[in-house]
Amino acid sequence: MSELSDLQAAEIAKLQALGKAWHHFHHGASDELVPTDAGNIPTLSGLAKVIFDAMGGVLLPVLETVNAAGPAVALDIDPLRRVSAFDITLTAPECALSLLNAQVPAGYSRAITLTLRQSSGANKVQWPSNVVWAYNRQPVLSYVPGAYDLVTLVYDPIAHNWRGMVDGGWFNV
Repeated sequence: MSELSDLQAAEIAKLQALGKAWHHFHHGASDELVPTDAGNIPTLSGLAKVIFDAMGGVLLPVLETVNAAGPAVALDIDPLRRVSAFDITLTAPECALSLLNAQVPAGYSRAITLTLRQSSGANKVQWPSNVVWAYNRQPVLSYVPGAYDLVTLVYDPIAHNWRGMVDGGWFNV
């Protein structure tokens, strides 16, 4: 068997380096960079993390918890915050709910899910005036302490208001 030429040895070294980079790209930690001829690139898990961080509110709703809503609660639904689910514990007989940053850009839709928990029971929500309800009826919330209801609000880009729908009620009773 003859010795490898310098050119063959160089090509084998390139293939070995490529294999090492490929392995590092596929198996490296999300905070590592892979050195390549074109510069450093993130690993596959690093790219997945970037995509998940950018799309997390779409792929997996970000939840915000309000432990004690009191007589009023303002929910910041700015799309840049990526919060699309709120878990709210009602602690006053009536809670005036308002939506901050509720404008949705043209060509887009938006939905938020509200979990409304009863602390002492029989607490009500005063809904924003720009929420219209299925069957033209606001939800009657559960009134037993510890029970909760689920409500979804979907933005209507034609009417420029929010459509309210009850997903279910009287959970945990």
